Amino acid sequence: MTSNELFFKALRELIDRWWNERRLQPLSHVLPGYLAFNGLTDGWANLIAGLVDARSVGPDCMTPGDWTLLNDLIGTARLALDNH
Repeated sequence: MTSNELFFKALRELIDRWWNERRLQPLSHVLPGYLAFNGLTDGWANLIAGLVDARSVGPDCMTPGDWTLLNDLIGTARLALDNH
């Protein structure tokens, strides 16, 4: 993902999809960091922690495409934190 705008667009779409599909377990991990995101280093760290925790529920709790996207989001967020 080449910009914060694309990152957050993809993340919002994932959150919306998980909500519509009632995938509450991974969603419960992502929402705190997403809703409290402040754009600062601690905000990125909290968001990454939530994404990693969502991944801990395992690939069987989401579609293969969402699993791939989640891993891409984690990698992109880590790069953003490293460059922050």
